[in-house]
Amino acid sequence: MQTNRRSEEVDAVGEGGAVRAGRKGPQARRARAALDAYSQREVVKLSQRQRLVQAMIELSAKSGYQEVSIAALCAGAGVSAATFYEQFADKEDLLVDAYRTCAEGLFGPMRAALFNGRAAEIPRLALRAMLEAVAADPDAARIVFVEALGGGERMRSERTRAFARFERRVAQFMERLPEDSMALDIPVSAVAGALRHIVSRRLRTHSEDQLLARMGNGLAWLYSYARPAAGELWSTSPAALLEREAAPQSAAPPQVLLPERLPRGRHGLTASRVARSQRTRLIYATAEVTMQKGYQSTKVNDIVARARVTKPAFYQYFRDKQDAFLEAQQFPTQHILDRCAEAYFTVDDWPERVWRCFHTLIELIVQNPAVSHLRLVECYAAGPEAIRRAEDITRSFTMFLQEGYRYREEARSLPRLASEAIAGAFFEIVQRQVAQGEIATLMSYLPQITYIAIAPFTGAQEAIGLVKELKERELAGARA
Repeated sequence: MQTNRRSEEVDAVGEGGAVRAGRKGPQARRARAALDAYSQREVVKLSQRQRLVQAMIELSAKSGYQEVSIAALCAGAGVSAATFYEQFADKEDLLVDAYRTCAEGLFGPMRAALFNGRAAEIPRLALRAMLEAVAADPDAARIVFVEALGGGERMRSERTRAFARFERRVAQFMERLPEDSMALDIPVSAVAGALRHIVSRRLRTHSEDQLLARMGNGLAWLYSYARPAAGELWSTSPAALLEREAAPQSAAPPQVLLPERLPRGRHGLTASRVARSQRTRLIYATAEVTMQKGYQSTKVNDIVARARVTKPAFYQYFRDKQDAFLEAQQFPTQHILDRCAEAYFTVDDWPERVWRCFHTLIELIVQNPAVSHLRLVECYAAGPEAIRRAEDITRSFTMFLQEGYRYREEARSLPRLASEAIAGAFFEIVQRQVAQGEIATLMSYLPQITYIAIAPFTGAQEAIGLVKELKERELAGARA
């Protein structure tokens, strides 16, 4: 009987929930009543969901995603915990929904600009649209450019899909360009990394209102990759990669940073040597455990068990888990910069210096996967100080680009923002591979990364020729 009544109500309602025209009597009245009640419930549910999304955006912008609790989200949205779990599976599920909302608000106007106006004006229109959106809603920008990187696997997957959709639209735009026009020969992922680095730094210092004033400098960097549009983009072609099995390895690979193991039993070692060993083991254990479990799930007990030291020993060197993480993040920085500088100055020609520098940096990243994962991926889950340090580490590599401003006369007029953009582009490519567990493939990106670094200073067409020569020279040396 209940089934028949429900069937009558459904039958009285047409497509889209509209009551069928001409229907009168009890069935139609019941259908309208059922529809009205359903609509009211859906409005309430939608409102609750929207309030939770807005609470996530606002609280994450204020404290960072990892510091936001479900209790705080419910309080901010004015809903119960039961209602939260009716709408979302967990906190990361809500972050993904907030990311989608914010990304549409930021990239929607930019995406629309790709298919409006003259081809020559589109980069300027698209960049202006996005920077205006960032200035208008910095909280949403922080979700997209900073907090999303601190999410788990679902958030990383959503971010990957979002960028893939955007890259496809850019590819469609490139296909529409006339053959006699100029194309910007740079991977979309590199542009995204440059934007993220520049925007996130301004968000952190509350200077997002200055972004529009820097748009001209950003465009100058972007247009420095312009070359004739005929054919495919070199920077995203197979020619811009090394075959994995052919990726060169240096004759003397950089020393892997490993903690010293103390001998068992009585050893007569100095207290300072014992302390140095314990501290270094704890640093590496922090990196290894966070790579395995993620920063939020890592406990001090996990770290001391991996390091094989006592818990009191941990607190001799670190205040808490975050202090250990920050030390692990900073620990290899000087060693990495020293090795990169050594490689840089082994040759005289600046483009080859950049190639050698990046080659050494990639080797160090690949040979130290746990520390690399901590510095490139987990740092976004460890709070504002870890994020600030990550930005500073990225920016430190701009010193290897300074010689480029003297490479040719045209390079002297490039804005200094170009170095910041290149560093962001480089680390976006590296970070993506590490986050996806593809760290072993990084060396294959050496030609592409070198091209991105030198093209603004040499010109895109000359950069292609230089990188081809460097690639062939290195492969020939590896075969010899």
